[in-house]
Amino acid sequence: MSVYLDDRLLTDTVNDVFTVDGALAPAVELRTPQPIANSLGTWGTGVTVNARGITVGLDVSPTTQADRVTVMDTLKRRVGGLRLFRMADSPTRETYVTLTDVKVEFYHIAIPRCFVSLQFSAVDPTRYEREARALALSTSRTEALLGTVPSAPIVYLYGASPSVVNPVVIVRNDSGDETHRLTLTGTLATNDALVIDSARQTIDRYVAGVLQTGTSSGNAWLTSGQFPLLAPEDAIEGVGVTVELSATSGTPTGLLLYTRGY
Repeated sequence: MSVYLDDRLLTDTVNDVFTVDGALAPAVELRTPQPIANSLGTWGTGVTVNARGITVGLDVSPTTQADRVTVMDTLKRRVGGLRLFRMADSPTRETYVTLTDVKVEFYHIAIPRCFVSLQFSAVDPTRYEREARALALSTSRTEALLGTVPSAPIVYLYGASPSVVNPVVIVRNDSGDETHRLTLTGTLATNDALVIDSARQTIDRYVAGVLQTGTSSGNAWLTSGQFPLLAPEDAIEGVGVTVELSATSGTPTGLLLYTRGY
């Protein structure tokens, strides 16, 4: 079984990887129920996701008892700290983990050999694709293929000649209904650009490559609506969610950058 930490096979340190538990389980969102006095409870608006626990069982086969201590020291250096974890059966998906526990069990037959159990924890349990997806945006609907958890994209809007006035970013579900509409007020000339970061809930504005601040910043353009979110519940088997641009005048163009999560 092939396990990679920071893009290095774990078997470059130990003899073999026997078991891996918890790495492929999907991340599950949890809604906290809220009690109501003298009434039935209700689901709250807050959403949490439990950390992912990953247990890796290793066969460590040093040549001598003294070498076993050296191998264990090397293994601890190899797996300790914050590491990027992925498996060979899903090579395009990875998550950050940290080591939380180590257990060692000695074999009865061959004394130098031992079984080592490593316990990792991923506070963000989502396994993200290694490569971000980039889609060109226009006034036509552009489909974004999704994973199993929501993706908060980065949207780039570009200026043009004639200028783009009051650009709008629209997200639709598989039925064509609007789920998110972000309305901006301003004029994008040829050398202008906006960078909309849905995860940070911010808008950066650039003029000829220079970041604008204060009243000229991109955040000052925000008029109404919601930052774009690509949600799998708006799709059918990850298919059907689209993003498009609109404007009061001019022809808006842009780029959608997002990472699928599982």
